[in-house]
Amino acid sequence: MKKKIICCLLPLVSLFSSNIYADVKLQSAKEMNAVVVNGKAEGWSFIQGTNNIILPNGENQILFQMGKIVLEDAAKKKFNSIPLLIKFESQDSVLTLSYPNIRTLDQAKSFDKSPQIKLKNSNGEDVAFELKQLDNNGLQNFRDYEREVANYNKLGGIAAVTQVSPEPQLQTKAVFTPSDVKPSPEAKMVFLKNAFTSLSPEEKQQFMSWGLKHL
Repeated sequence: MKKKIICCLLPLVSLFSSNIYADVKLQSAKEMNAVVVNGKAEGWSFIQGTNNIILPNGENQILFQMGKIVLEDAAKKKFNSIPLLIKFESQDSVLTLSYPNIRTLDQAKSFDKSPQIKLKNSNGEDVAFELKQLDNNGLQNFRDYEREVANYNKLGGIAAVTQVSPEPQLQTKAVFTPSDVKPSPEAKMVFLKNAFTSLSPEEKQQFMSWGLKHL
């Protein structure tokens, strides 16, 4: 009787084992905001929890931007990195994207000059990827990142991919895992105020003009 039960259970065990990972889960620090995923514009991780992403198996392309508070002469300042476009390929895995510890504005500027990020699998092994900074002559706010990524892919480059379909199939779309704790309205306002105060006078004017149009 035991042999029969074991024989019946073995196919089930094999089935569940083969489906432990049926896609690619990418985890990153909350400061690493996924802006464009496989050609589709996303939002800030502070609001949408885009630091936990479920991706399809195979080749993926993600535009990240680091946003965090750094110190400049004991004063706090908001730092937004030059967006980083990465392309990698993986199957049925859990990956972690990390960056060096950055606390000061000087360290942040050094990161922009030479970004050092790591992509590792669940065994701690490095995963190969291609990296390209999408700079726009210093202007980082109010950009159409989805269009910029699409243009980059058309022109080709080290981190370019074949143009994605405008209406991808459900199973190939990235899925964002909601964070366990959602930010309160007060926390969102603090975040937005910090971001606004870090803008230049010209960028503030652009933002206010945009806000009035979308009231």
